[in-house]
Amino acid sequence: MERALRLRLALVAVVFGLTPALALAAKPKPMTASSGPLKVTLVPPPTHTPTASAKVPISVTATLSGKPVRGATAKYEFLFGGAVVSTQYPRYDKHFTFDGHFSDTLGPFGAEAEGEPLTVRFVIADAGHTVNFNWAIDVAR
Repeated sequence: MERALRLRLALVAVVFGLTPALALAAKPKPMTASSGPLKVTLVPPPTHTPTASAKVPISVTATLSGKPVRGATAKYEFLFGGAVVSTQYPRYDKHFTFDGHFSDTLGPFGAEAEGEPLTVRFVIADAGHTVNFNWAIDVAR
């Protein structure tokens, strides 16, 4: 299966004029963590160095005791020097909830973030359990 995926990515790379290595590098590795019965998988942004004007995709899947969550919450905390400097929510909804899976885009980050070492903390919670993922970013021009 892994080989078939690599072949498909190489074909896409040829069609769009990319090198196969670049196409493979563009697919981020999913991150998985759990807290009790809550298991969350995050497909993080494809880069740690997005441009200030770019929007970067993310994807989250969550299960509770092996079944898709119902009514889990999600938010993004932006940290600078270990301190939370901003909290954002998917689709600008402070009471954002999802069932099983959601996809979103982060950004654009703005010129003020350029060159500043930031961490995005993805916070997913349900049934009294919370899972956090930290993703370091350094916004480029």
